[in-house]
Amino acid sequence: MLFKDTLKTFQPVVYQTLQHALSSKKLAHAYLFQGLAGTPKKEAAFLLTQSLLCPHADPFGCEICDICQRVVNGQYADMIMLDGTKGSIKKEDVLKLQDTFSKTGLEAAGHKIYVIDRVENATPDALNSLLKFLEEPTSDLTAILISEQIDRVLPTIVSRCQVVAFKPMDHKYSLKLCKEQGMDDLDAYLLSQMVHSPEEIQTTLDSDVYQHARFCMKEVVTLFRKDVYRALLFLETEAFPGKNKGADKISLQYLLDMLVIYYKDCLKQKSVCTDAWYMQQLQDGKQAADQICQILNILMDTKDTLIRTSVNIALLIDQLVYRIKEVS
Repeated sequence: MLFKDTLKTFQPVVYQTLQHALSSKKLAHAYLFQGLAGTPKKEAAFLLTQSLLCPHADPFGCEICDICQRVVNGQYADMIMLDGTKGSIKKEDVLKLQDTFSKTGLEAAGHKIYVIDRVENATPDALNSLLKFLEEPTSDLTAILISEQIDRVLPTIVSRCQVVAFKPMDHKYSLKLCKEQGMDDLDAYLLSQMVHSPEEIQTTLDSDVYQHARFCMKEVVTLFRKDVYRALLFLETEAFPGKNKGADKISLQYLLDMLVIYYKDCLKQKSVCTDAWYMQQLQDGKQAADQICQILNILMDTKDTLIRTSVNIALLIDQLVYRIKEVS
């Protein structure tokens, strides 16, 4: 299935917005694709890029020709991508981008495009440089910014872009989709709330970082019910040994998401999850509502810190453990 067909099915408003702009040739010089993690913003950025360059576009790119394939494989010379998912985007990165695009393009199409993924992870100096770049648009240049936290992007940058909002997939539909793919009840329940793109559900399930987070979540929840200090000791000493910082960061984010889902269900004292182990934990792990709310706030604060900044994972876990000890 081509991505444009998936986009039409799961993000109809985004599809119609881009289709109208391409068909009428009324394209903005800068777009800001914003939505929750897992929504297909980067895939849509590639599709828009393909549609601007593909010789067979009607109005979307064909996705299969040489140019379309080079776009998704990062081999199209006049497309530059800055990746804020792996670290901060620096002022030097933006200045280098500007310098490159001040020169004559290398491809026959003559159109240059840059994509900045997780633009909110750019430094203040980088954002100011980007703002100046956006303030001087040219007809042969298109910017596509991608953000999961639009409130962290300078309002002046947002105002210079056409904002395209991606909606999370409906949880009930996502749960149905997960079960149709043969997942067990716990995986189906967790992934239906954590992943917001149908293409990423199976990929996430198969990843080592998700599987490790799932193991840690079951250990923490089980131990917490028996002895809170054993659970916190496991988090501090065993969960993330620090062999792979990049993987630990992703896995910790998954773990925090899973624990937030669990504690929200604890607060409601009900869940649509049908997994026997999970339901037993909800039944046996009753806590005072105010304590659950405090734990939820700590978990969400920790996730926010993890996403927003470059942090020492071990230190962040120590801080998480210390704060939970205070309310337990």
